Amino acid sequence: MPISTRWVVTGLLALGSATAALAQQSPGPGAAGAISEAVQEGTNPYRPPSAHTPDPDEARRAKCEALEEQYNTLSKQRTYQSSGPGTQTAQGRTIPKIERDKTRKQLQQAYRDNCT
Repeated sequence: MPISTRWVVTGLLALGSATAALAQQSPGPGAAGAISEAVQEGTNPYRPPSAHTPDPDEARRAKCEALEEQYNTLSKQRTYQSSGPGTQTAQGRTIPKIERDKTRKQLQQAYRDNCT
């Protein structure tokens, strides 16, 4: 009586499943064994590291240093920029509308407000 291919494939699959189950039976010594024991006992000796809470004084100091660095990197020369369309005079000439760049002054004020 010939054995059908279907029965052979089914038998091989069953044999493979049994082998995989035996291989996963015990994790062995070391960390894996300790974790397995902890899970079986319902305890967990492993705790994630506690999150580092930033010191408010350290954060403030870092912010002040960043403001000071930004302030010092800006040019000390006055700079101007166009703030919109120019103004037309009675003679028909257009005078550009410009304003002084206030970035340096704003950084200086922010440093005073937050760091002094």
